[in-house]
Amino acid sequence: MLGVLAGFFVVWAIIGVGWFVGRRGILGPNAGQTLSRLAFFVASPALLFETLSKARLEDVLGPQLAVAAISGTAVGIAYLLVSKLLL
Repeated sequence: MLGVLAGFFVVWAIIGVGWFVGRRGILGPNAGQTLSRLAFFVASPALLFETLSKARLEDVLGPQLAVAAISGTAVGIAYLLVSKLLL
């Protein structure tokens, strides 16, 4: 439970720092775009890497990975069919 809260705190801290920097105008007029790219291309992959580096291999490659892969594929196929038929 404490690990989950620590993970959420890291995300909230990143959001808080981004909000503060954006409100102060430290990064200039394109702060929104700059912060979005920083969060998407730098902070999120770093957080994912840090989290996965501490996880056990059994936790990462468990049955939940298969469920996520199957459900993601099913949703993609459903969208493809709906878009071909209706759009």
